[in-house]
Amino acid sequence: MDKSPLLLETRIQQKQQELESYKQIKELTSALAVSLSKLEEKLATLTDGTEAVSVVLSNWNHIVKASSLASMGLFKFSEQDYENIDNPPLPETLVRFRLNEETTSSDVENVTPQSQPPSQPQS
Repeated sequence: MDKSPLLLETRIQQKQQELESYKQIKELTSALAVSLSKLEEKLATLTDGTEAVSVVLSNWNHIVKASSLASMGLFKFSEQDYENIDNPPLPETLVRFRLNEETTSSDVENVTPQSQPPSQPQS
C-alpha cells in the first residue's frame, strides 16, 4: 500500500509537468499566430507596393517617349541660344488629358490650347 500513494504522487507530478508544457505550447502558439498576422499585413503592404511599382514601370516607356518628344524641339537651337540667360531654350510643354470612358479621341483633337483664344467668326 505504500507504493500506491507514491505512484499516485509521481503520476500527479508528471501530469502537472505535462500541463505546464501544454500551457507553454499554447502561449508560444498564440505568439506565433500574432507574428503570422503581422507578417500577413506586411506582405499585403508589400504586394500593394509591388503593384504600384509595376504600374510605374509599365508607364516608364511612355514617359521616356513623351520626354523625348518634348525635347525634340531643342535640336533647332544652337549653342549661342543657350547662352541667353534671360530666355533659354526650353523643351516643349506637354499637357496630359485624362480620358474618361465617354471621351473619344476626336473630342481630344477638338480641344483648343489655353494659350490661344478660340477662333471667333469674322463679321
